[in-house]
Amino acid sequence: MAEAIARKLGGGFIEARSAGLAPAGWIAERTLTTLEFLGYSTDGLSSKGLDAVSSVEIDVVISLLGEETLDLMTVAAGARHDAWPILDPFGEDEEVYIDVARRLEARIRRLLEEELDRELPGLS
Repeated sequence: MAEAIARKLGGGFIEARSAGLAPAGWIAERTLTTLEFLGYSTDGLSSKGLDAVSSVEIDVVISLLGEETLDLMTVAAGARHDAWPILDPFGEDEEVYIDVARRLEARIRRLLEEELDRELPGLS
C-alpha cells in the first residue's frame, strides 16, 4: 500500500519503492482492491525483499514494523530512518484495510511535505 500511496502523493517528485524483510511473493487481493477503491494505481506493484532495493539510492527508509526493525535494516546507511508501527491488515476486513491506507496517507503526506519542503495538494 505504501508504495502506491507514495507514488501518487509524491507526483513526479519522488520514486517510491516498497520492500520487506520476509516478502510473501504476492500481494493480497484485498490490498489491490482497497488501493483501487481509493484511487491508487496498482500498476507495477510487486512483493519484493530488501535485496531488490539494496542497489538503489535511497533517501528515506520507513519501517512499518516498529523501532526494533530499524536495526535490521542495513539498507541506505546515510538515509533518514523512521519507524511507523502500522498494522499489516492481512486477513482483516475491508474497513481495516481502508483505515490502514488512510493512516499511511496521512504519514506519507507529512513525510513528503517535510522532505520536499512544500505543502502537497489535498487528496482526491
